[in-house]
Amino acid sequence: MDVEQFKKVIQKNRKQLIPRPNELVDLVLQESPYHDKDSEFFLENANDILYYLRKGSWEKYLLLEKELDKVLMGSLIQEDPSIMKYFSERDDKAVITLEDVQDIVANFLEHHGGYLFELSKSHTNSRRSRAGNEFEFIIETILLRCGIMFDNQGVIGSKLFNTERLGKLVDFVIPGVVEYNTERRKCSLVSMKTSLRERWQEVPEEMKRTGAQEMFLLTLDSGISSNTIESLSSHNITLVVPDDLKVSKYEGNRSVYGLTRFLFELKELNQYWLSQEDLGQDFYKQKVKSINKRLAKVTSAYERDNLTSLQDYFISKLS
Repeated sequence: MDVEQFKKVIQKNRKQLIPRPNELVDLVLQESPYHDKDSEFFLENANDILYYLRKGSWEKYLLLEKELDKVLMGSLIQEDPSIMKYFSERDDKAVITLEDVQDIVANFLEHHGGYLFELSKSHTNSRRSRAGNEFEFIIETILLRCGIMFDNQGVIGSKLFNTERLGKLVDFVIPGVVEYNTERRKCSLVSMKTSLRERWQEVPEEMKRTGAQEMFLLTLDSGISSNTIESLSSHNITLVVPDDLKVSKYEGNRSVYGLTRFLFELKELNQYWLSQEDLGQDFYKQKVKSINKRLAKVTSAYERDNLTSLQDYFISKLS
């Protein structure tokens, strides 16, 4: 097996052994003490739940990554005669001296340095790509469990978002795209970045292209400068950070929300739309259609039940 073949083996086994970020987050939630809590509990304890799901997902991922390493190392060892010779003639007394161990390691590194480099690179790339996706799925889970309606690109599709000029940096529309087209000032656009650094400049640039008037930007970044905060605020972009960061790093800055305040505002926004008596038959038809698209892709039983209940409500408005 050459290095190019090994890269394919890495990807094949990674897909088989490590769940996708949303599946891992859902698994951690199912095993958590929060799984059966109601929406009020999630609203009031969102900060703790955010950290719990993030920590739990990372720890579970590392264990799965270790299992992946064991499988891949096994495939290399089995094809390496310089190692297998130690196991062929000694029965159960395979490696018995320090010199044997040193010899095995030295030969393995000599023959498989390129393979190990590709495995290390694969781990690094996977961790980077998962970090943002995992953060998004954790926030999605919290929104769902708080009873907050939303549309997101991952389920509704980027094509619809682009059609409505929402842009690639908009992760969530609350309560949804249909509402956004009906009365934009009564909706919220949400973007997420685990860390801002210089990438925060992408958000106001994207807002100009989409024509959005304001946006929330969720982040876990604890080192945002006052100049960056002021610049974002001048573009009507409100930062949202975990409550503990709000208190320790950004207390007194009105342009930065804590997570709990943010969620309560979104909850009020949802209640506004649900309290409207008659938004028109076309509105309700579009909502039913939008929910159908989401139902076709959801895997969580909780989300399916939640969406089905919401769909029944909009169908009732059509009769």
